[in-house]
Amino acid sequence: MIRYRPFQNWDPPALAEIWRTQPPLRGRVQAVTPPLLEKHIFAKPWFDRHGLIVACDGARPVGFAHVGFGANRDLDDIDRSAGTICQLQVAAHERRGEIALELLAAGEHHLRQHGAQQLFAGEQFPFTPFYVGFYGASHLPGVLASDVTATELFAAGGYKPAISRHLYRRQLAGFRPAVDRQWMQVRRRFVISRRDEVAPDNWFEANLWAWHDWTRFVLTLPDGGEPIISATFWDVQPLSLSWGVQTVGLVSLDDTPEAREAGLSSYLLGEALKHYLAEGYVEFEAQAPAGDQSLCALFQQLGLEPYDTAALWQKT
Repeated sequence: MIRYRPFQNWDPPALAEIWRTQPPLRGRVQAVTPPLLEKHIFAKPWFDRHGLIVACDGARPVGFAHVGFGANRDLDDIDRSAGTICQLQVAAHERRGEIALELLAAGEHHLRQHGAQQLFAGEQFPFTPFYVGFYGASHLPGVLASDVTATELFAAGGYKPAISRHLYRRQLAGFRPAVDRQWMQVRRRFVISRRDEVAPDNWFEANLWAWHDWTRFVLTLPDGGEPIISATFWDVQPLSLSWGVQTVGLVSLDDTPEAREAGLSSYLLGEALKHYLAEGYVEFEAQAPAGDQSLCALFQQLGLEPYDTAALWQKT
């Protein structure tokens, strides 16, 4: 008989083993360990053991669903009006499909009990309470299209894709920004500086990214002043350990349509990638909302190639 219960302190080894038995997926870290889960997941200030539901066959855990809530508009607290299914995994079992659907229903019940009026599946900002660096790539993009098991489950559970993103990457070996008249003009008019150990400026992201270091490249006028645009990066850990290459990911690009049109954004990103290449990084990862055609074009201009899509799914 399968029973469903909240997380207990002795569960991490079993949950890590369930995770490691999942089908290989580029966007999901494979070598999960109890210390990694403790450091990056269970230590979050909003972790609620009742939101991590464990399916047990007798005494043996055979699956889990982890649900949670995103940030409010000011990013200074949790907003419980909407919740999401962050992860749902089931080990090989003769009743695997049935267990997955029952875990999904149990997760939805927990979210509704705690005030959720909207239900989502997958993690995409601001619904990103857990699993940065464990799933997705440069950020949590929602449910990966390549994650067929998850997409089929959520479709069967009454969810539909709502907000889509494109995932891009490129090898840094041989990277050279395209030099043209616009690039030369930008280089003469602006300077780029690097700021290490940048901290998020709000409570939610400070906790979400607590164990990940940010580096920011800013573009300013030669005499200094406030940044005109900036780009923030991080080491994609622990995911890149599964890939076996040192990878840098784009957290955010804070620019404007005018900056992109004038070539400032491509210049800033190009110079940043040159720095990372010189430091020995092998690969660059980035994401773009499906509707942001100018950002997709900017990535392609820098030689990035789309390799997957993802979506935040919504209960209909």
